[in-house]
Amino acid sequence: MSDLTRICRLFNIDLELIYNNLEFIFYRTGKQRGGNSLKMKLPENLEEFFYLAGLFLGDGSERKFIVGKEELGNKLTEICRILGLEVKRRQWGNKTPELHTNLTLAHTLEALFDYPLRKKSHNIRISDFVFKSESKYIARLLKGYFDTDGCVEKSRSAVTISSASKKMIEDLHLLLLRFGIVSIKEKDNTLSISGLSALNFEKEIGFGLNEKSEKLKILVKKVSGSIVCDTIRVGNQAMLVNKLLKSKCSEELAFIEIKAIESGFQDMVYDFTIPETHNFAAEGMIIHNTAMTDNLLAASGYMAAKYAGDLEQGMATWQHSDEQERLLTVDAANVSMVHDFEGEEYLINLIDTPGHVDFSGNVTRAMRAIDGTIILVCAVEGIMPQTETVIKQALKERVRPVLFINKFDRLIKELKIDADRMQQRLIKIINDFNKLIERIAEPEFKEEWQVSINDGSVVFGSARDNWALSVPFMKKKGITFKDIRKLYDMNEEERKDWCWKNAPLYEVILDMVVKHLPNPLEAQKYRIPRIWQGDLDSQLGKDLMSCNPEGKTAFVITRVVIDPRAGKEICAGRLFSGKLTEGMEVWLNLAKRRQRIQQVLVYNGIKPEQVQEIEAGNVLAISGISGDAGETVTLEEETPFIELKHLFEPVVTESIEGKKSADLPKLIEILRTVQKEDPTIKVEINEETGQHLISGLGELHLEIVTNRIRTEKGLDIICSPPIVVYRETILKESRTAEGKSPNKHNVFFMEVEPLEDEVYAAIKAGEIAEGRIKKKNEVLWNKLQSLGVPNDEARQYRHIYRGCVMQDRTKGEVHIGEVIDMILDAFEQVVDAGPLAREPCLKLKVKLVDTKLHEDAIHRGPAQVYPAVRDAIRGAMQDAKTVMLEPVQVIQLEAPLKYMGDITKLVQSKRGQLLNVEQEMDATTIKAKMPVSEMIGMAGDLRGATEGRGSFSLIDQAFERMPSEIQEKAIRQIRSRRGLAENE
Repeated sequence: MSDLTRICRLFNIDLELIYNNLEFIFYRTGKQRGGNSLKMKLPENLEEFFYLAGLFLGDGSERKFIVGKEELGNKLTEICRILGLEVKRRQWGNKTPELHTNLTLAHTLEALFDYPLRKKSHNIRISDFVFKSESKYIARLLKGYFDTDGCVEKSRSAVTISSASKKMIEDLHLLLLRFGIVSIKEKDNTLSISGLSALNFEKEIGFGLNEKSEKLKILVKKVSGSIVCDTIRVGNQAMLVNKLLKSKCSEELAFIEIKAIESGFQDMVYDFTIPETHNFAAEGMIIHNTAMTDNLLAASGYMAAKYAGDLEQGMATWQHSDEQERLLTVDAANVSMVHDFEGEEYLINLIDTPGHVDFSGNVTRAMRAIDGTIILVCAVEGIMPQTETVIKQALKERVRPVLFINKFDRLIKELKIDADRMQQRLIKIINDFNKLIERIAEPEFKEEWQVSINDGSVVFGSARDNWALSVPFMKKKGITFKDIRKLYDMNEEERKDWCWKNAPLYEVILDMVVKHLPNPLEAQKYRIPRIWQGDLDSQLGKDLMSCNPEGKTAFVITRVVIDPRAGKEICAGRLFSGKLTEGMEVWLNLAKRRQRIQQVLVYNGIKPEQVQEIEAGNVLAISGISGDAGETVTLEEETPFIELKHLFEPVVTESIEGKKSADLPKLIEILRTVQKEDPTIKVEINEETGQHLISGLGELHLEIVTNRIRTEKGLDIICSPPIVVYRETILKESRTAEGKSPNKHNVFFMEVEPLEDEVYAAIKAGEIAEGRIKKKNEVLWNKLQSLGVPNDEARQYRHIYRGCVMQDRTKGEVHIGEVIDMILDAFEQVVDAGPLAREPCLKLKVKLVDTKLHEDAIHRGPAQVYPAVRDAIRGAMQDAKTVMLEPVQVIQLEAPLKYMGDITKLVQSKRGQLLNVEQEMDATTIKAKMPVSEMIGMAGDLRGATEGRGSFSLIDQAFERMPSEIQEKAIRQIRSRRGLAENE
């Protein structure tokens, strides 16, 4: 069938015409003679076919149907008769009779409906084909499934259905929402439908069995009054949701009880470090968090207290006008201050970073420079998806977290809760936070890095109102939760005086930093083995582990800022060992060149000030060198720190060009500068055509960058509508493909296969460093063996690049060492531009299995090796069936409960899949997976669907196989955009 479909599309033959003219389809069992063709007609009535699928999902077993009800057996027999299937009835003794169909039907159901042919009860689920089908067909499938497995329970006053498959219940729970049916998931893997939802069930789906249909009518009569109320219970609280019905008779109530509701909130991050010196980073997407940074600066004397948090005079770390206009932090900013703790002075280095997911690259880079972080959570909303994202970023770099529960004023002013419920709310957020740490952290930190309300590693307060408290601080000051409850009964002046005397935010926060977050002497002992993969027994390794100020110099650049006036680069980062001094000549290990430091800068508040020398353990900046973020700066060539890996990849692209052709050189220089300042921006420059592609993490990311090019860089540009970035990969192992050099003197034999999931996951997680393997690497070999890679194969690894692997399996090739770097260069070129549409490749294992090389080096130069290797790899990929992958994002949407139906329709209209739906009081939280290509303009569409009251946040990102029906069109569009000929 797949081949026939492909042929029809190739010759532009109408598929509907072919469908109508196919007499039978067959499933071949594999027998060589006779009886191996089991025919079936293609269904003409799809609604009846979906109903048949529902019956099999309920009471089917491979090709057999268990006849629990004769009425259902008769319906199944009639549908099969129309399909041309011979149905045989079998009965043994007193056992339930069975209807036997054939394997063609069984395999058709498997292909379309994920009908399991083995161990059906535990593996049943709703297929993607069903989720994407029209509602009228889905309703018939559900009718068949409920006819077999559903029932009307008088005791629960509900329609219920149970399954041994948890996945089936979860899928069914989401699918029913399409029909306005809010079902309740119960502990025994059962869904129950009552109240308004029972009315919707009768109207939209119903039962086909007469017996069940009559019981349903009796059930819904009880909820046919003028007002139907569903009670939603959470703990000892309840909310009534009512709806006016057309018929007005009696006023009876139907009840729904919610067993569990999840909640959370957008979180923010803060980080700290150093002995008698501490560093800390603040993530400030919401104004209140940058206001917190202002308060700390004001307390340290670096700005006037009256301006702290003020949108006009404050927000000291906002360095660009667009941050002021949009009221959000876009760029990271370094700040330093001094704090007195128990009679000792500590230098605090803070990095204020953005919280919006489009600018999460700033957080990733800041995590390399610091050793501790404060996770900021809203007291009302609790922990949200972004909390998990930020914790992943921190724990990946072995950065220790503590907790600040912010916006406590909302509990008092909005929810008006008492002292006991305040404490309950605190305990719930702390428990949720600790569960997150336990789930994500490495084994040795799962318990050690848990936070506790009693030891002061948890602080709560209000950054906006400039107060914070911890339990130890409350005991010291004699403060109770009742005192906090009375805080907002005071007038503003009284409250300010009380907070300054009894709960100063800066003191409580910075006390927690000094007491609970590690200094570099402690942190580098466990951080260095994670972020540097050199020899720990070497002199540099020992100096890094001990943060030795007298040892070898090692400085890592985490951020590059271009001075708008002078045009010179200022490189901020962390000095892990040794010293940096003015005029020092250093080696850039990634750029492979020597340069000289002109200035060494530390931050006095937000103002960089020049010093002659600075020691290890500090966050600082240097000028005079030109390096990229992630660069390792040393005195001599050393093993560099591992690459900075961002959690999310650029997936949205715009074509950008100058309005005037004379602006082309300036545009090229500006784009190179933009990429240096923000490494999450990817720029592809075509100096011949003048068209350039700029890729970012989202629409807002690109909007900010292109706006700054116009306003700050002073260049008028034209931007195309957003373009989505795809990936290419293979489905199976290839046969050996050969590539001949243009002079025919060299031949390369290549094979490809999909990279093992375990190895790919380890590369993406940073457990396996990317790069070329030129010498013995026991660490890599041991890691690969632990992932199931045979020892011989592990030792064949030569290069790991962008989630793809190159292996050298040749033996006894005399000249291979002279050409291996060129082979790896060609491998990178193919990974950067795959055979289908020149999109980057993903999850490839490329194997060099043999070569024939000319003895004279002059005949095997780059001009001969590059095209031959590229042709061999691309030929092998074509044999392994190359396919396109599209970026998909898992997002969380939030809105008032009444917009739930509008949001689900919006998601489904954009090829999205609902993953989970939760409701709490009058709000709904929907988790969905959507293709990025369908999410262009999503923010505006969501505002329109929810009257401006909806929002969404990114949880995760991945690449998944593109539906075959749109792949060819996408390839044509990309190739046309790139100007590629058919044979290129």
